Amino acid sequence: MHSFLKSILLSLLLIIGFGAFAQQNDEARGEDYSIENVFGISKATHGGLISGFYYRHSKILSEGNLMNYGIEVVNIKHAREGKETTITGSTFVFGKSNYLLAIRPTYGREKILFKKAPQQGARITGLLSAGPSIGMEIPYFVELVGNEKEQYDPNDTRHGFNRIIANAGPFRGLGQSKFVLGAHAKASLTFETNSTKQRVFGVEVGFTLDVYTREINILPVAGNNSVFTSAFMAIYFGRRR
Repeated sequence: MHSFLKSILLSLLLIIGFGAFAQQNDEARGEDYSIENVFGISKATHGGLISGFYYRHSKILSEGNLMNYGIEVVNIKHAREGKETTITGSTFVFGKSNYLLAIRPTYGREKILFKKAPQQGARITGLLSAGPSIGMEIPYFVELVGNEKEQYDPNDTRHGFNRIIANAGPFRGLGQSKFVLGAHAKASLTFETNSTKQRVFGVEVGFTLDVYTREINILPVAGNNSVFTSAFMAIYFGRRR
């Protein structure tokens, strides 16, 4: 947690410093659009191969300053999760009782730190955003010997390692989900190199923090948490007008 907070502080200092530098030294042309809509695909340190998706709508408030709002849906994993492979070639996470799917409505501000010069260079922006975090605690079902499919329970002797033959699928427990309220915050930088007046493509890197009102029961054998931090990278694309 301490290293995470130090990284966030360093990012904020860099954003402030770059912003001041850009204001003094930028001679590129002004932005020639007023609205931007982008979709992103993210990969986080505590997520799957694809951790989540987001939509962000941005509007220019003044020269170099934007307001944005949107929504993000991400899968958050326990830091101790690890896949096991059975003799049939199937995989499962031993000890996992629930998935955590975070739904994040977000509001934020964006500062253009470096503008993209015509036909060259890169545009760099800094973003700070926050909002509620609605956690979906979705039961994790495993397939047992005898074709039984049940939510993993560390206290059930029938759920021993040698009796689990596969993961029963991510949607089996969707109807039994529990909702947990919380809040999130995000600090990030975006980098765009080949965007045009109407189209945008870029990479976003940063850190997220999710805090819930109770511990989330993801991997009970390794201990549960109510606070989740993560570094992430995302590719986004969209249009401006």
